[in-house]
Amino acid sequence: MDITQLNYFINIVECGCNLSLAAKKIHISQSALSQMITNFEKEEELNLFYRKNGRLEELTPSGTMLYRYALDMLKLHGEMKGMLRKESSKQKGTIRIGLPSLILRVLFSKFFSKFIVENPEIKIEIVEDGSHELRRMFLQKDLDYVVLIEPTNLDPKSFEEHVIQIDEMTAFMSPTHPLGKKNKINWKDINEYPIATFNESFVTNDLVKTAFKENQLNAEIIFTSSSWDFLIETTRHSDTIAILPSPIRRYLSSDEYVEKSFKNPIPFNVLLCRPIKNNYSAVETALHESVLSYFYQPME
Repeated sequence: MDITQLNYFINIVECGCNLSLAAKKIHISQSALSQMITNFEKEEELNLFYRKNGRLEELTPSGTMLYRYALDMLKLHGEMKGMLRKESSKQKGTIRIGLPSLILRVLFSKFFSKFIVENPEIKIEIVEDGSHELRRMFLQKDLDYVVLIEPTNLDPKSFEEHVIQIDEMTAFMSPTHPLGKKNKINWKDINEYPIATFNESFVTNDLVKTAFKENQLNAEIIFTSSSWDFLIETTRHSDTIAILPSPIRRYLSSDEYVEKSFKNPIPFNVLLCRPIKNNYSAVETALHESVLSYFYQPME
């Protein structure tokens, strides 16, 4: 059987050995599907299915073994096709880079606009997601580069990390909030107020929970979201405190909120990561050097 026929065979099994249903699912005639099975059994001199009154009933032991192999082979075939697509993209000058949505908007929007204009021959494919999912994709080699929040928990023997932004998590609140007149706040100051922060797909969620534990707080996270706009909005007409990366202040009106630093803040350090290799392509080198050069200069 070739890959197409293996796929047909799997669909027959997964449709409960109902040839009519399988034929409709994979858009082939029932007679052609039946003939494919008959020809294979005749050529290999074995039965894949038990039959009753000419209808397929269930897999024979041989059919069961073939089904298991077929699943493995289709999975490997899919992985191979994915690998070929990625390698083809690389040869065409395409780089896949993963970034959290907030980081893309706050730190990289100007960079990519500038880089694409200056390097029209290089294609950039941007993958947006939470840090946990991006890290998983990076480890599975689905990304060439990834931008993560410290700590990345990557193996330093296998991956390079370059800090491109040093900042901290701060508390955003309504101007009328009881803590609004303090210059800096302690963690225990927020103990009695509802808290808003990014959801669990973000590393920052872990960092906030760790800070609560280390400072023995009973504060409760009431609101979580992937949208900082929504989280800021929760503070406007309540005593909710949104604990978020400080750089988002660039997109907020100072009339709508106040921002307070913690005396013992959570670091919000952004790192560019790539696998350690003996050789990097010209495209990889160009992107890497451009990112570092851009972020190691004073930001506008």
